[in-house]
Amino acid sequence: MEPIIQQITEKLIQKIVKRAYSGGISDLDALSSAVLGDCKEAAREMLEAITAQLNRQIRDDKGRRKAEGLVLKEKERPRSLLTELGRLEIPRDYYYDKNHKSYVFLLDQAIGIQGYERITDGVRAKLVGLATEVSYAKSAQIVTEGEVSRQSVRNCILKLGGIEKELEPGKPKRKVKELHVFADEDHVHLQKEGKTKGKRSQTVPLVTVTEGVEKEHEGRNRTKEAMHFVDEKFRTKELWKQVEGYLEATYDLESVERIYLYADGGKWIQKGLENFPKVIRMMDGFHLEQRLKEVARRFPNRNVRKRMKEAMKAGDRKKLEPILRGLWEAREEEKERKFVIELGKYLFGNYEAIRNRLNYGGVGSCTEGQISHVLSERFSRNPMGWSKEGLGKLSKQRVYRKNRGRIEAADFKRTQEKKNRYCEYAERVVEEACQGAVDFSLFERKSRPIFDGASGTQIQIRRLGTNRGILLS
Repeated sequence: MEPIIQQITEKLIQKIVKRAYSGGISDLDALSSAVLGDCKEAAREMLEAITAQLNRQIRDDKGRRKAEGLVLKEKERPRSLLTELGRLEIPRDYYYDKNHKSYVFLLDQAIGIQGYERITDGVRAKLVGLATEVSYAKSAQIVTEGEVSRQSVRNCILKLGGIEKELEPGKPKRKVKELHVFADEDHVHLQKEGKTKGKRSQTVPLVTVTEGVEKEHEGRNRTKEAMHFVDEKFRTKELWKQVEGYLEATYDLESVERIYLYADGGKWIQKGLENFPKVIRMMDGFHLEQRLKEVARRFPNRNVRKRMKEAMKAGDRKKLEPILRGLWEAREEEKERKFVIELGKYLFGNYEAIRNRLNYGGVGSCTEGQISHVLSERFSRNPMGWSKEGLGKLSKQRVYRKNRGRIEAADFKRTQEKKNRYCEYAERVVEEACQGAVDFSLFERKSRPIFDGASGTQIQIRRLGTNRGILLS
């Protein structure tokens, strides 16, 4: 094994030195890219050599294999595996288990890869992490240079499934005076089977818990300690359970004086945080102003927007009703009268929430911004259609990353099966193979480095060193 590793290492050193001293150093950026490719190639060759040696070691362990009832059936059946270093070609022996009447690749157990796996967990993690921001095709192109298909990226997303940010154990609860909870939903187009007419869409509810907003720079604020929540199957009841569990686990609720819940009047939002006593429900400012501006546009020169605000802020329902009646009587068109009726339902149906918005003020309008930033940017802003399963899982993964989570190879290993009966045997083989395998003495050479001291380049380097880098005329 040592001579092979030494040959690969010396070959890599020679490549790098040759590139640098044949003019490559004049373009450091291009040289860095080329050297990176050389290093990856050398690393692939080393891993292929190590796995081949481990495969032979398992084959030569005849005594233990006989005790385990494992019989060699075929030597070095090839397997291609896409890793973060590139594609590895791994030879594996095929064995028959007489005790359990089954076939097995023992090398797969030793190096921790699953049956029929063609992509490593590290590559999967990168594909999924990038797919939360860009299309499946772009993710495949950036991570693997197009070696995997869009369907492979989708398969990785479905395999990982919903993932949530775990709370740090033993972390003290935060003490704050106010919490601000924003709730709204995005509307995402779904794929249709066959060529059926019409549109299909899915509502994706989103809840964001923050400690308020703070100024980032002139004209721009940002939320403090924002934590987003979605449900993989779009169930609002389960979504609110997640939010309530997070609040109870993260904050000292006795020190919280008020919890502001901002919404657009949706029924599913009105059922949120029902068991929390300090909740103040507020109408989202964006949606409220949108309605009032539409009234002012349809009924100009009546100062109706200001009059409605004053009536609702004062809590005077009797003053609001004549305003709406006057608008209804001012128009005979059915469309305009229908608009006034819907406006009345909106104002009286969300009366307390609108009054709270006008009286308490709040932190501004943030619900639409959260939807746009967290969901719409990936799922509904561009013309595309989703499956329910893919939308549910990817929205969960995107929210996980927005919550400062990082998708890693270990996340895929949690979804895989538990250790099977061959793992203990494979672990013993690996442990024995590693004993004494790390020996750096093969790099200890008495000969001088691969530099020609008499070359013109070396003479000039020594001269510059003597003159401390100052060129003399």
